[in-house]
Amino acid sequence: MSSAKAKDPRFPDFSFTVVEGARSTRVPGGRTIEEIEPEYKIKGRTTFSALFRYDPFDFWVGPFYVGFWGFISVIGIIFGTYFYVNAAILNGPYSIPQNFFAGRIDPPPAELGLGFAMPGQQGFEWQMTVFFATIAFFGWMMRQVDISMKLDMGYHIAVAYGVVFSAWLVLQVIRPIALGMWHEGFVLGVMPHLDWVSNFGYRYNNFFYNPFHAIGITGLFASTWLLACHGSLILSAAQYRGPEGGDIENVFFRDVQYYSVGEAGVHRLGFIFACGGVLSADLCILLSGWPVQDWVSFWNFWNNLPFWSGV
Repeated sequence: MSSAKAKDPRFPDFSFTVVEGARSTRVPGGRTIEEIEPEYKIKGRTTFSALFRYDPFDFWVGPFYVGFWGFISVIGIIFGTYFYVNAAILNGPYSIPQNFFAGRIDPPPAELGLGFAMPGQQGFEWQMTVFFATIAFFGWMMRQVDISMKLDMGYHIAVAYGVVFSAWLVLQVIRPIALGMWHEGFVLGVMPHLDWVSNFGYRYNNFFYNPFHAIGITGLFASTWLLACHGSLILSAAQYRGPEGGDIENVFFRDVQYYSVGEAGVHRLGFIFACGGVLSADLCILLSGWPVQDWVSFWNFWNNLPFWSGV
């Protein structure tokens, strides 16, 4: 029965064959990867060379670009991983397999304020892990800037990554500094950090009254929806065998929900919604406990507006 369906023109043909040579060329009859890669391994055009006229880190390891910022990222990854694994996994509260999920590194105690913990004190491993993780994240973002400069691209990838990096900075650096203590940073660990997130909402009464929380979730869901619509459209059009070619996708995008958004527009909208959602989430966290102690009482200003008088 299934073989009969496969031959029926009413059913799309999802079968495929690997064309000889496609593994190395990606395009049947095209050039090999080895022939294409040298065109993109462009020397120069880095932030380091722009500042110092020379960049000793401007090289590749196989297909991967290293660069000065990649080198900085590797240092951050190595040391950050060392402190985290040593404290949370090898010396965590449970067995080593359990510590992969339940191990934790607590921030410094509140009485330390913005001081630095000494080795052996609570919070030392937390500060070291956060410090080197921040270096690794920043270096990776700048490495993406260098790659964009080399390929003469826009900086959209680096900006998108930087927006996500801003969430880490707000949680572990900016908000603790605003509140005057590293203790306000979140606990490091898979399950413990989820407990921290849950408790964080209850600390400031009902977190659903936080408007930036709602805007952030809306942006993330909207970007997921937009890009899922885009991806499903491409997969659907790939099965189309009519003469119109790419125009059939444009016809579909004239529907009400994304009227005339276009091929580039749907990516641009997804980018804006995703970045806006994360930036709104930054405000959601930053304002909690700093100027706003209770998100339910925060809305009292609405009830006191003059146009409600006498209602």
